[in-house]
Amino acid sequence: MEPGVVFTKDWVVDFVLDVAGYTSSSNLLSGCMVEPSCGDGAFLDRIASRLCERAEREGCLTVGCLRSCVRAFDLDAGAVAASRMVVRRVLERHGLSEDDAVLLSDAWVSEGDFLLANVPKARWVVGNPPYVRASLIPRNRRQAYGEALSCVTMGSDLYVGFFEKGLSVLADDGVLCFICSDRWLQNRYGSRLRAFVSKGFSLDAHIRMHGVDAFEDDVAAYPAISLIKRGAGRHIRYMECDPGFSMSDVQDAEMWIASDERAFQSRNATAGVLPPLSGPKSIPLASPEKLWLLGELARRYPRLEDAGVRLGIGVASGCDAVYITEDPDLVEKDRMLPLFFMRDWRAGKREGTKCLVNPWDDDGTLVDLDEFPKLKRYLEENEERLRARRVAKDHPSSWYRTLDKPNRSLMGREMLLFPDMAARSDPVYSDGSRYPHHNCYWMTSSEWDVRSLGGLMMSDLVEGYVDAFGVKMRGSTLRFQAQYLRKVHIPRADDVDDDTKRELAEAFATGSREQANRASRRAYGLEDSYA
Repeated sequence: MEPGVVFTKDWVVDFVLDVAGYTSSSNLLSGCMVEPSCGDGAFLDRIASRLCERAEREGCLTVGCLRSCVRAFDLDAGAVAASRMVVRRVLERHGLSEDDAVLLSDAWVSEGDFLLANVPKARWVVGNPPYVRASLIPRNRRQAYGEALSCVTMGSDLYVGFFEKGLSVLADDGVLCFICSDRWLQNRYGSRLRAFVSKGFSLDAHIRMHGVDAFEDDVAAYPAISLIKRGAGRHIRYMECDPGFSMSDVQDAEMWIASDERAFQSRNATAGVLPPLSGPKSIPLASPEKLWLLGELARRYPRLEDAGVRLGIGVASGCDAVYITEDPDLVEKDRMLPLFFMRDWRAGKREGTKCLVNPWDDDGTLVDLDEFPKLKRYLEENEERLRARRVAKDHPSSWYRTLDKPNRSLMGREMLLFPDMAARSDPVYSDGSRYPHHNCYWMTSSEWDVRSLGGLMMSDLVEGYVDAFGVKMRGSTLRFQAQYLRKVHIPRADDVDDDTKRELAEAFATGSREQANRASRRAYGLEDSYA
């Protein structure tokens, strides 16, 4: 089985096909269904069954009528064999002979790479594309995909190509409906695909199912059902499902998707209408009410960096095994830069013992190793390993440099530190005695007291920006990366009264989110009815 392949539960397959409009009440004989990565045949089982039911109604359950109705692909020979067997069983159950069932299954299911194959025009493109990270795609295959597809870069995950190729083969009345990662709507590598969709297609429905038990195996997936059609961009019917969303919720969800109602709420889902995709820019995903509030705050207040706040990521060494040590005597004292590790902090290790073996002088130039014999000896002992790094190959004369250059101006400066990933916005105060490692992001301010700023950053209002604009991880874990923190809008410190700033600082010191929310609403000038 190819890496990245996960099998979809039957009720989810039915849900996807219903959203795509591939039902036995539709004229399924009028066009071709393409399944780009058929796997064990979960989708083909339902596709063949619905097609046969429609053909029986029309008195056209023959090889001649059915032969051009389905095309499915998979790279794995075992998956192709399994899918063909699934198709044969369905066809024979509906009365076709064994020979006809074999003929059709062989015609429908092909061993091959959908992204590079000659695919017929399709009225439906439906399935669960494989989720394979860019780093796991063989380099030669990535290069071939990049040459064949405009949205695929060397850094994009595999499913991006499936969206582009699937959309490119749609007939004028065609629809694409995938259950797949929806990271392309918000991250950098999805910008080309967002622009591609915006030019000639419309994301009509997006059903976010993060945490829903949608697959046969327990996988770290962030799935959504996306329905895309040809034509100018229309508003997106957006639904956010709770982890408890199941087969019993599907009927109500489908009724809302097909309706003209603007809002929907049930026990396990909320929904509303969002603006259409617009070029390559990322889009926020949240309820319309939350997006309205965030938009109102953005209209009234500046972005973080325009409100006197600086932010960035900690130092990356490019080889932690060499550059990071807990031995205080490994090299000269002034070549040891104390480090803050978020993982250690979370584990309760408040007194950090890790240091960066620092080859950089305070003026940003590399030190002369002859002036630091212990440093020179240590780095030369690891020279072969350090020279093997890309950064050393690009700069052979400075082979001992770290990947990043520490910004010495941060040392001794109060700052807030954010983990790369966290369930909630919980910044950590630092007095600047330790330099942040690259597993966390830092924030300083020339206008805000960092403790008051910390209380503000703890609030649900600020967290809402990261939640709406940022890519979520497993278990709805948020990413507190600089690219998402830069989306946050806050008041200027001078526009917030001293009592409110004191309450924010107290909330930060005590970890009281309730107090932080109360004080933040006052700082933003929000009435309770908008909170």
